[in-house]
Amino acid sequence: MAKPLILHIEDTMSIYKMVAHKLKKSGYRVDHRKNGKEGLDAIKELLPDLVILDVMLPSMNGFEILRRMREDSKLEKVKVIMLTSKNRTGDLEKGFAFEVDDYLAKPFKPQELLLRINKILKE
Repeated sequence: MAKPLILHIEDTMSIYKMVAHKLKKSGYRVDHRKNGKEGLDAIKELLPDLVILDVMLPSMNGFEILRRMREDSKLEKVKVIMLTSKNRTGDLEKGFAFEVDDYLAKPFKPQELLLRINKILKE
């Protein structure tokens, strides 16, 4: 059985590298895109098991990506964790309105992210 594939859409390379290291050590396959348009294209192409999605991205923000995913019958069931510094109540409400699976504010603990990913992928 193939290891779960996680697509991380994040424009800050230091965050991506830290997350990718943690996930790969835990047995996940990891792919990465650094802007919204490339990210959405990669979701359509790869059909990952889970997407870690930043909100503030070049070319298309994370909320728009999530909205488009939930409107696409091929992508609507893909699991998504928003990992973002956009953590005001309105931002969380917007994410959950688009049926995000979890929402984690930056700064974050990599171990907490891993625990949340493990929980979501077991559901």
